Amino acid sequence: MVARGAEQEVVPPRADCLVESLRAFSYELPTAIADLVDNSVSAGARRVWVDFYWDGAESCIAVTDDGRGMTEAQLVDAMRLGSTSPLAPRKPRDLGRFGLGLKTASFSQCRRLTVRSKQRSGKPATWRWDLDQIVRTNEWVLLRDGDDAARHFQRLEELGSGTAIVWQNLDRLVGGDRTGDDRAQARFLTRADRVREHLAMIFHDLMRGRESVRLFINDSLITPWDPYLQDEPATQVLPITRLDFRGSLVSVHPFVLPHHSKISAQILNAAAGPHGWNAHQGFFVYREGRLLVPGDWLGLGWAREEHYKLARIRLDIPNTLDLDWAIDVTKSRASPPAALREQLRGIAERTRAAAKRVYTFRGAKLTPAADADRVFLWEPVAKHDKIRYRLNREHPLLKQALSKGRDRASLSALLSLIEETVPVSHITIQSAENPGSMRDPFEGIADSQVREVMSQVFRALVSSGWAEDEARDRIRTLWPFELFPALLETIR
Repeated sequence: MVARGAEQEVVPPRADCLVESLRAFSYELPTAIADLVDNSVSAGARRVWVDFYWDGAESCIAVTDDGRGMTEAQLVDAMRLGSTSPLAPRKPRDLGRFGLGLKTASFSQCRRLTVRSKQRSGKPATWRWDLDQIVRTNEWVLLRDGDDAARHFQRLEELGSGTAIVWQNLDRLVGGDRTGDDRAQARFLTRADRVREHLAMIFHDLMRGRESVRLFINDSLITPWDPYLQDEPATQVLPITRLDFRGSLVSVHPFVLPHHSKISAQILNAAAGPHGWNAHQGFFVYREGRLLVPGDWLGLGWAREEHYKLARIRLDIPNTLDLDWAIDVTKSRASPPAALREQLRGIAERTRAAAKRVYTFRGAKLTPAADADRVFLWEPVAKHDKIRYRLNREHPLLKQALSKGRDRASLSALLSLIEETVPVSHITIQSAENPGSMRDPFEGIADSQVREVMSQVFRALVSSGWAEDEARDRIRTLWPFELFPALLETIR
């Protein structure tokens, strides 16, 4: 060390202050546990168990895997803060980057972190960080003592190799809760359910295929989430675009999910994801198959809106581009480099347009001619930066009623009153708060009644001079009759 007053001086951080500051990383419990699972995947694990043990203030959480395990020297190095340089190249499927994940994720949730690891040859090694010990001594001293965590290493003892991580003194999860406090226990187990949902989302891609990883919560196998509903016939799978950036390929694969009327209620609820339909729109950013961002427009100029909630765009980047994409320590944020933003925006615009069409028109397929000349009963009108909805006076039924009504003035007044009192605010709130609760046109109505309305329109068109074949083709352009092609064929 250079003496004080010289041109240089070594100023090591205070261990007691820094360790408390490290607890401030923006981890929630699910993201913290996901960070531990990252290490298991990087170690070649095929099975990872997450176990929640309730015992009031003595509750703990254990994460065990059947990966390669570590020697004692490797474990000591893994317990070091900054064990790997973020600038060091990573192997494919290595989900780490900063050499901080194990420590910062654990410190954010507990004050005592104990890790035991073993390889197929060699003895198990056990080391512990105790934050209270660090604060008392102001020294970064690892402890061998792990006897009080030994019962949570039983699963590891039954494996040929692997690693077990135990969190104790969960001050931010249970604090001083009593063992017999039923409400506190329910909250603890509810957190386990949130972790299940999060892991099913974050690792869904790695939980499928021949090299899949199986994840368990309290011995219950986690079912991977399918954000793209690829098995549903009504899902639109758009073309993949591969972007070359700094010698690495970035893959962009857009999907437009089906309108809720095309899928079952069970699939609709599952596809909503942990955070709901609106939250999971936009780009899903993956790094080596691990989901980082579960839906976001990545600062390309759009907010989350109801009409675009069916747009989900898979975006895969390799771990060689971490710095370019500004991947953070918690691996929950990403920002595209400036050189790719315009291309990503173009892909997103096309996907958003397709998604809005499905949302608005239930994904109906029209002939090009019909699509160009489509007629709606309601139409938006913009005036002084305000939007109102008015009835289309050119709609065949309305046009006929206005031309043949005995009291045209009264009918026009009634139509104006209807237009001025459309409950737009209520409809918007109801649709946003309860997706799928709004009734579709003629939903639950007998085919005979729908056919009668079609027939009235058909007769109105014929009486106004349309030939029958032309009238039938015209009906195809009238929303929502295009949704009932079989009934259209019966109109004579």
